[in-house]
Amino acid sequence: MDITFYNIYEKSSEIFNGHTINLKKCGWCDPWTMGLVCLKAIEYKDSPDKKLILPDDQDVVAYLKRMHLDWFLEELTYHEFLKLLAEKAIVERENLNIHEIMHCQFRDDFGARLSSRIRMMFRNFGMNADDESRATALVGELGNNVFDHNEGAWPTNVRGAIILGQHNPKKKQIEVVVADPGIGFRGSLKVLDPSLTSDIEAIKLGLSGVTGRVDERRGNGLRVIQDWTINKFDGIVKIHSGSGLVVVDKDGQKPQTVFPVIGTLASFVVRYK
Repeated sequence: MDITFYNIYEKSSEIFNGHTINLKKCGWCDPWTMGLVCLKAIEYKDSPDKKLILPDDQDVVAYLKRMHLDWFLEELTYHEFLKLLAEKAIVERENLNIHEIMHCQFRDDFGARLSSRIRMMFRNFGMNADDESRATALVGELGNNVFDHNEGAWPTNVRGAIILGQHNPKKKQIEVVVADPGIGFRGSLKVLDPSLTSDIEAIKLGLSGVTGRVDERRGNGLRVIQDWTINKFDGIVKIHSGSGLVVVDKDGQKPQTVFPVIGTLASFVVRYK
């Protein structure tokens, strides 16, 4: 059973139940699904009954190994559930269409990886120089938003930006996800607008260019991301914060109330020539 953005919300109760992340029946996953897994792993990490069930399908186990899921979950004390991943041997250069999970705990770390490994990711994915530069700038906007809005306010003892990427060469399509276990859109904007009553309202406000940063009236980062993704790349922007989900494409915004996450999951899907 493939798990992607298009069915994860229907299947969520099977995958995230109690403090268990159950990937047993999981087939191929997209970066959005893996971003949700990362945020749920952070949410459950201090629960004494937390549990991770890895897929039965060994090809999927190899896929998760290529993403370095075991490295990330080691940080979160999931050691006892990772034996299957630890024993899996892969040759990473055989699949350059998947980029490993990068956990950047500090802004300097993120900046260094942005100018090297993230830019190289797009080059490996086959983008031309102009598109590579634009796509790298999009990741920069998303990552800098994480640190701009959460410094000094991280709600758990896990901080930073979690970055995932995947290339579909048949569709000439790339998705990059930036997740963070921060205060979310509503937490960031509530000082500016205490009347906000939902996460969807907060996401829409953020997408309009309003920022919750002190002494700044507007924040153009998300407006730039929308403009470039949709108009330059014929793409899609997706944001899940709290229990709100908003998808933006050339047809406008599509909001939905979904299961809650800590922090924010944001992605852009770009198509290239």
